[in-house]
Amino acid sequence: MKNDGLKLAVRFAEAAVLELDRSARTREALVEIAEEAQEMVRRRHPSVTVDEIARALEERFNVWSPREVWVLDPDKHNEWLDKRQKQIDWRYWERYSNWLSHRKNWKPATVEALSDSTNTVLSLLEDPQRPGDWLTKGLTYGQVQSGKTANYTGLVCKAVDAGYHVVIVLTGAHESLRHQTQARLDLEFLGFDTRFMRERTAGSNYIGVGNLDMTEPLLCMSMTTQNRDFNANTLESTPVDPRRVRLLAVVKKNARILENLRDWLKSHATEQPDGGKVITDLPLLVIDDEADYASVDTKKPRRGRTASDPEHDPTAINRCIREILGTFEKRAYVAYTATPFANIFISNEIDHPKHKDDLFPSNFIVALNPPSNYCGPEVVFGLEDPAADEVREPLPVIRMVGDEAAWMPDSHTKEHEPAVGLPSSLVEAIDSFLLSTAVRKARTAEYGDEPGHNTMLVHVTRFRTTQVAVARQITTHLREMDNLWGDHGTAGQGLRSRLCELWERDYLRTYGQLRERSDLNGLVGDPVDLDQVLHHVPDVLAECVKGVKAINGLASDVLEYESATPATVIAVGGDKLSRGLTLEGLTVSYYLRASRTYDTLMQMGRWFGYRNGYLDVTRLYTTKDLVDSFVHVTRANRELMDLVAFLKETNKRPSDVGLRVRDGFEKLQVTAAAKMRNSAVISLSSAGQRPETLFMRTGRQDVIENFARLERLVEDIGSYDELESERRYGSKGIFRKGVPARVVTEFLDGFVASGRNLQAAPILLKQFIDNQVAHGELTSWTVAITGGASTQRLTIGEHTFRQVKRTAVVTSADQRVANGTDLQVGVLVSPDHEAIGLPREVYQRAWDATTQDYVGAGRPAAARPSGRQLRLHRDAAEGLLLVYPVDAAEVAYPEGSTDIERVGADGSTQRLPLVGYALSLPHSETAKSISYRVNEIYLKELQGLVEDTTEEPEEA
Repeated sequence: MKNDGLKLAVRFAEAAVLELDRSARTREALVEIAEEAQEMVRRRHPSVTVDEIARALEERFNVWSPREVWVLDPDKHNEWLDKRQKQIDWRYWERYSNWLSHRKNWKPATVEALSDSTNTVLSLLEDPQRPGDWLTKGLTYGQVQSGKTANYTGLVCKAVDAGYHVVIVLTGAHESLRHQTQARLDLEFLGFDTRFMRERTAGSNYIGVGNLDMTEPLLCMSMTTQNRDFNANTLESTPVDPRRVRLLAVVKKNARILENLRDWLKSHATEQPDGGKVITDLPLLVIDDEADYASVDTKKPRRGRTASDPEHDPTAINRCIREILGTFEKRAYVAYTATPFANIFISNEIDHPKHKDDLFPSNFIVALNPPSNYCGPEVVFGLEDPAADEVREPLPVIRMVGDEAAWMPDSHTKEHEPAVGLPSSLVEAIDSFLLSTAVRKARTAEYGDEPGHNTMLVHVTRFRTTQVAVARQITTHLREMDNLWGDHGTAGQGLRSRLCELWERDYLRTYGQLRERSDLNGLVGDPVDLDQVLHHVPDVLAECVKGVKAINGLASDVLEYESATPATVIAVGGDKLSRGLTLEGLTVSYYLRASRTYDTLMQMGRWFGYRNGYLDVTRLYTTKDLVDSFVHVTRANRELMDLVAFLKETNKRPSDVGLRVRDGFEKLQVTAAAKMRNSAVISLSSAGQRPETLFMRTGRQDVIENFARLERLVEDIGSYDELESERRYGSKGIFRKGVPARVVTEFLDGFVASGRNLQAAPILLKQFIDNQVAHGELTSWTVAITGGASTQRLTIGEHTFRQVKRTAVVTSADQRVANGTDLQVGVLVSPDHEAIGLPREVYQRAWDATTQDYVGAGRPAAARPSGRQLRLHRDAAEGLLLVYPVDAAEVAYPEGSTDIERVGADGSTQRLPLVGYALSLPHSETAKSISYRVNEIYLKELQGLVEDTTEEPEEA
């Protein structure tokens, strides 16, 4: 097999590439190394070419990972890691990194990035050898399914190497997640299978990393196993002295279990002069996975009191975590989550006399940026790429569902029995899973791809009895398909024709679209033909019939990915599939369940992650409302990432994050509605932001009125100085400078905007500008009405230019948005446009600062200054209004609809555009948030809440 020779050559070449500095890994250097590698394998594998080796090396080494960003309170930290780095024996870390490189085939650049980010987090902890009483509390957050478990596993390895004695990993509330986490740490940290811990003898049941280091086995005792959570009685029969051996415990967030663990730990504590009992000289590390779930104290203090009130009793799990930390003299707590809103909103002023500090990350906050081969929401939904300041097209893998209402209504109870017969969208999703799995098997047979697990997610209801019913329906449907496949008559031919039609209509087209995209290098697999795929369908069908599992605690089904044989699974579930549980090889998702809180919604996005070599066969079947929600939450998460970067640049502390989020970031970006009680303060601060109208009204009267506002704006700015030089930004149009703020606010005042533009609402922006003008800021504006690349021309007064082309979030022909509804575009602002009106020297300084950002992140050179740096460098007295006349026919109107036209005085007609706007606003030290106190009814209406979204287990 040719791929065997290519793999051998790449293995020879990798060692030489790793010796090069990252900046020296150029195309020329890789080709030179490829020539040497080809010479080494040519005799046995003459068909392998230099170009193939070089391209494979590029794929493995051209994954770049932006550096993590963090904020730190220096007054609470002593620098230590640089001094001790060479003194520490990194055995746990070295065998883990070897495991990732050689057994899990991680790309070298990805392993290097993991080492860098775990070093950062470790360095922000205290030196375990530091004497005295100390407590570190930090937060590490990244994207959903982006590798947080790998990050904290690496941190555990390095922390134990550095001298931390006791490690406690807190998982979610479900045993399935605890089991999965324990199994992962058995494999990648402990090196032995805890299911057989009692029978373990030298050389027996070593697994994973344990097989890589047999010269002197590392000693770390696990107080929990894959089959058993913490149990003090079991430990009594196997005495454990935490002073003599490193200890690991992987425990659920269950009050009874945590209380037992706390009591057992206290039994090993020594009494102190003040009467308390503390474990001294044994540093503790607590990793709180999914830290926004169950760990936060949500109990309301008594009226007129705070959570520091001696009589305030926190929620049980929060109290237990704080008491476990209080049992140790030297302790570190690191929260890990992809949705940190609830953690940031914890009060940083609580000092309870009994339960001590709450869990606010007062020492550090680290934002982990995923590597370039991560397919997150910004890639899937086609949002702008903040790293490159460019617009990314959405992936053509989203399929809209609109036929589910009769089968699974939005509002149903636990007694709901799904209608007989699956909706056609779910039937197609199952067909897609068959094809996707068959494609991967065909690639393994043809090209020697690593065989992998294949999973389909079906998440349509929170009720467990309904989930079981859905699983039964899917199993019945698959059995019928299996029987039909063996039928060579009309019925069997109909099934084969259906799959062939789906292949021609969907898979071939999607493969071609993704193959053309240079930003997806290495994510799209090699081509296979339909005959190769159909050859594997019978085996896939047989596996699917046996592989339907209801994952919810009511059924006995469990997800098993530990076998050497790849699993084929259709996982039907709800909450258990939403919090941390990994779905290996997820290709097709059928997702209908709405949740209106940001953290819960984002956690349900199991389809994000790494899809190296099979991105082209992934599919997401969902509703447009859910796509809209994910896009909105993704932007909220990106703002938080940007905020942490800004706070680092301005030397802020973690305690400033909560204040800033409350004053300038909340904007309805909240956690569970129940945590807001009977009212909520909603604040908006636009300083340093770029609010834009991503939702555009398409109703006839709205289009006409907004175009009239645009005409009035052109008239109002006509007497102000023209910016001739703006042609250098690649856009024709109308550009004026020195425009007073009143002209901008008058334009906003009459603009008809979608209510879904929460951050760009005209009334709020007008009030913000008025407030800043009162402080002598935003008094002088640059106004740019930009032209674009549409074939449709626009005439306003004496000006004629082309309208702007923009891409809707859902772009297939049958998904275009009809008149009278909101149209959503992926992004409105072109990358260069935020530079309009800036002097060249300011533009250059912003570009230099962007370059420094990129260098610090280990990234390729910046092609232009980033929008964030342009706003940082814009004078506080100056604002920029960007107006975009968008060609409606390109994105909005269904075929056959009537264009909105207007007849001019000379009898000519022109098609009116959709008008959108954006404001590029500088940072400000004086900006105040505009606060609104609203009741629950208003909040639910604004946010679209239709259910109680408190974080509770699924109904029994």
